[in-house]
Amino acid sequence: MIAMKRRTITYGLAASVIAVAVAWAALAAALIPLWAAETVIVIAFPVLVLFLGLWWRAPGGEEDIPFIGY
Repeated sequence: MIAMKRRTITYGLAASVIAVAVAWAALAAALIPLWAAETVIVIAFPVLVLFLGLWWRAPGGEEDIPFIGY
């Protein structure tokens, strides 16, 4: 099994945080409709939680993916 590197996980975490922040800012500035912001946030937030859990466990040296729950 190929272990994920912390840098790769950090990119996924950053991308999901940026997506949520941009959607929220664009909604606040009235650049996008509410449904579009909701769609981006509903898709990006679970990804953020997943990558946050993976990032948290990345330096542990274990090659097993942690159980985050569902």
